[in-house]
Amino acid sequence: MITQGVRFSVMVLNDEVRRHILNLLRKNEHFSVAIVSLDEIINPSKKEANAIILIDCEGLLACGVTVISKLKTCCPECKLILLCSLAHRSMIKRVMELGAYGCIIEPYQEWEFLTMVRLILSGQKIDKKIKAKAGKREGKKPQEK
Repeated sequence: MITQGVRFSVMVLNDEVRRHILNLLRKNEHFSVAIVSLDEIINPSKKEANAIILIDCEGLLACGVTVISKLKTCCPECKLILLCSLAHRSMIKRVMELGAYGCIIEPYQEWEFLTMVRLILSGQKIDKKIKAKAGKREGKKPQEK
């Protein structure tokens, strides 16, 4: 099950892949999901920090791989997961070099997707604990989110 408060931004142009991913998200409850356009994905006011952004190869081809750099600039805490078809495996190295969190190759198994999401969430929990400890050392109260 996915934790409450996680926001997924989905820019998946392939209809079949989008349906599959949305079904996985629905099945695992407790999430906020938005299907977004290119303009929305690079506009920081449209996203919450720590969002998980899902993009497929078709979306990446439509807007160019530089969208990853733009995304990392406007929302450095967001995690981008590429949903890659077998035909576009050659994109993976470049996407990862530009700052994507990870990649899942079709057929997008549920366990692979959920494992990656759990890793992202566990990293966020660790980051919050570190920030809280640093705040205590400096005499500050940890910020609630």
